[in-house]
Amino acid sequence: MRYRDPRLRLALYILLLIVFSGTLVLLVHLSSWYAILPGLAIIWVVYRVIRLFNRVPRELSYFLDAVENEDSTLFFSEDVGHEPTKKMHESLNRLNRLIQEVKLSSREQERYYGILLEQVSTGIVVVNDKGNILLANRAAKELLNYPVLTHVEQLRRVDSNLHRVFSRLAQESRHQIVKEVYESGMMRLSLQATSFVNQGTALRVISIHDIRHELDAKELESWQKLIRVLTHEIMNSITPITSLSETLLKYYVPGSYTAENAVKGVAEDLTENASLGEGDTVQMGTPGRKPVDEKTIANTVKGLEVINERGVGLIRFVESYRKLTRLSKPVLKPIALKGLIEHLLVLLENESDFHRIHFIVEINPADASVHVDEAQISQVLINLIKNAMQAVEGVDSPKIVISAAKSDRGFFEVSVMDNGPGISPEVMEQIFVPFFTTKESGSGIGLSLSRQIMKNHGGSIEVTSSPGHTRFVLKFAR
Repeated sequence: MRYRDPRLRLALYILLLIVFSGTLVLLVHLSSWYAILPGLAIIWVVYRVIRLFNRVPRELSYFLDAVENEDSTLFFSEDVGHEPTKKMHESLNRLNRLIQEVKLSSREQERYYGILLEQVSTGIVVVNDKGNILLANRAAKELLNYPVLTHVEQLRRVDSNLHRVFSRLAQESRHQIVKEVYESGMMRLSLQATSFVNQGTALRVISIHDIRHELDAKELESWQKLIRVLTHEIMNSITPITSLSETLLKYYVPGSYTAENAVKGVAEDLTENASLGEGDTVQMGTPGRKPVDEKTIANTVKGLEVINERGVGLIRFVESYRKLTRLSKPVLKPIALKGLIEHLLVLLENESDFHRIHFIVEINPADASVHVDEAQISQVLINLIKNAMQAVEGVDSPKIVISAAKSDRGFFEVSVMDNGPGISPEVMEQIFVPFFTTKESGSGIGLSLSRQIMKNHGGSIEVTSSPGHTRFVLKFAR
């Protein structure tokens, strides 16, 4: 409609302003009190002009307020004679529709991710700095054994250890494993925290996963490996002992030897000699037995020596197993790394080829120290250095680098690196398996014992290898 055109309204206001101004001047000249009326009229016209010019900012302000208040019902009339105003209204309405579509899409996506989170088997919990739980999916509630989660403090009722771990994860990013015993059974929970900022608020997403079945599978696999190793070692010792004892017994018990025949033969000998009187000669075995000559005695002695050797080897193997399973708890105290490594190198000076190898010691800072059990860590480092020395036996310019420094994450790392031929991928997979060895005289417990010592110290041992470069790294906790 044309009367709504701002241009016509402005022209009308200007015309009225001219008329009222002329009337005011005339009445003032005549000194008439009626001059008040055109004065008031002029004020009204000025007010209308100001409103007319404030219309666009006012409409924009209404629109922005509606967006802020999430009010999508606001609509600007597009039946306007003024073309610029009409286009502005059309643009504002179009923008309002786009905002509505984005909100609808956002809600649908939020609903989709919510359904997705409820279906995954991994528990997801979102926590703020105050310990408030903003989100917890179905899996998290089941794993934590709590139907409604709103604050970390609720977990204190489930288990104090779980509450302590959860509170720690709410403050810093790290990985934790917790064992929980419920009425329905035992769970081993793996918890991992990740930080992010949402609309200026610091939040943490804590993922929870039940790793009981994975650990059970790993434990079963470890037991199977250990049983295979034990069976292999024991059979290697028992088989020659059994074979030799059978051969030796044939010298004294004729016929095919079995345990049943041996018992029967001894019983017969005892029966035959039961009636002998004092001074009579006792003869064991059955008639027709071969006489025991010097050759038989020599063969018997050799056989017994082999049996003794295999028996001693079996005892040594059992002692190694006992050493691996009876590792004492570490007694921690601050130890200067530089002095410790230099002392160990002095102890190893009498090893063959020691002086042929170029040793490099790099400690940063020079006065660095760690809280460890000196005897146990010395055992680990001696084992790694000896392994490195054996690895560079056939190298023209053998070099071993022993270094220590603090990592970016604040952990102290001590590494032993050599320029030997490297470790093959097949061997790499098994070097930490107890009793696995590629050396003829090795026991196969050095690296597995080293890993257990590092685990008891709250650290770890890692290895990387390629031709000409093998590096073992000891990582100590802060």
